Amino acid sequence: MATQQYTLVNPVTEPIIAPFDGAPRLPSLAGTRVGLIDDSKRNADVLLEELAEVLRNRYEIREVRWLRKPSASRPADPEELQELVANVDSVVVAIGD
Repeated sequence: MATQQYTLVNPVTEPIIAPFDGAPRLPSLAGTRVGLIDDSKRNADVLLEELAEVLRNRYEIREVRWLRKPSASRPADPEELQELVANVDSVVVAIGD
């Protein structure tokens, strides 16, 4: 009778971690323009309204610009996103619920 041989394979791999440096930090928020991206989930707009008020009062930001995504599962329109980025110094994305 022939002996059957098996090869054991280890399915574990090392994670691939993409390099990420992040955006340079602003020295201060005072006088800056902030973009707020609403993901269209329930209460994201409420959270962002509160945040905008805090940023205006506590950090003296100059301007708030808004971008509302069509839905949480779809990306923002690339042209609208480029326009937002071109006109602000920083961006905050809110996730509702």
